[in-house]
Amino acid sequence: MSRELDSLDTQDAESNEYRRMIKSIQAKLIESIREQDATQEQIQSFKETISKIQRELSQRPHVDFQLNLPPLIFDNNFIQIEKTNVSFRLQSTVHSVLKTQAVSSDECIVMTNNSRYLLFGNQGNLCLCDKNLIMIKQTPWIHGCIRDMCYSNALARFILLAENGMFTLNEETMNIEEGKVSPKAKQSWRCCASTNQRLFLTSGESHRVVQEYVYVEDAYSRKRKHLCCTQNEYIEHIKCSNDDKLALIILNDSDNERRLDLRSIEDFHQLWTISLQIHKKVNIISCCALNDKSWLIVNLAENLLIHVTAQGEIKQTKSYHPSPQYAVQFDNKLLTILTDQSIRLHEIQ
Repeated sequence: MSRELDSLDTQDAESNEYRRMIKSIQAKLIESIREQDATQEQIQSFKETISKIQRELSQRPHVDFQLNLPPLIFDNNFIQIEKTNVSFRLQSTVHSVLKTQAVSSDECIVMTNNSRYLLFGNQGNLCLCDKNLIMIKQTPWIHGCIRDMCYSNALARFILLAENGMFTLNEETMNIEEGKVSPKAKQSWRCCASTNQRLFLTSGESHRVVQEYVYVEDAYSRKRKHLCCTQNEYIEHIKCSNDDKLALIILNDSDNERRLDLRSIEDFHQLWTISLQIHKKVNIISCCALNDKSWLIVNLAENLLIHVTAQGEIKQTKSYHPSPQYAVQFDNKLLTILTDQSIRLHEIQ
């Protein structure tokens, strides 16, 4: 990596700045390895920064070079990361609240995060908060009700699906732009999930299908479609985990039964399926990937949280007030729950 950067024109101020940024990442990573205290969160932050640099370099046509960043390989005999994943226990986690931030989520009952920020809607604005729920940035939102959102490492952008289309948000500039996928199609996008170079989407027009896109040449191109439901079923929600799994909440329109399916994103093979024992016709159900490979289901109509193990078993169900609407795990030790009144931060126990 350093040899490629050294071959650049030393008079190019922008290239010098990229060199400085990458050398800074290298220094921080080496120090973390030396001290043996690199966390999963830090490694994810390094990856996001490198993806951002690669994206910016690819948009500079006047520079005739390609930056190839080799994968980081850790020798298990050299570095050990202790307790990277805290085992999740629902009862003890939600028993107490660390912090609360009042919000009005009437038009946006979803949220998402990357390694630095939590993104949510509040009183006609898109807002970024840090891990202490301190407001960092906000920008007006005029594109209608937000149906879902996720973060794309490949784009280094947040992706938002709204009633007026697909959009991206740059966390640095807070610029909102129209999102693009190829082939271009007029779709009423409903759900989104992203991991590494892949983006998964569902739409109102084909509600039984997950459309898989891969990141190629600064854009997402459709790779394949996956039929996941029978004739009387449709997909309500999807979410990716950190270990390359895709969870789908599927509603059977005949008996209002809902199930949770877990699939591998490599071949879309179904790993397991489980009934969620939720039968409300009108309801909003979402799922949250947890770092210990388990899942948290949010049942809005019945004010319930459901903890599902990595093996596909319901471990615990607990009522939650105020009414829960969405949940994300912010880092290894924080669970964030969006309610009809506020955002609440819990320490994972």
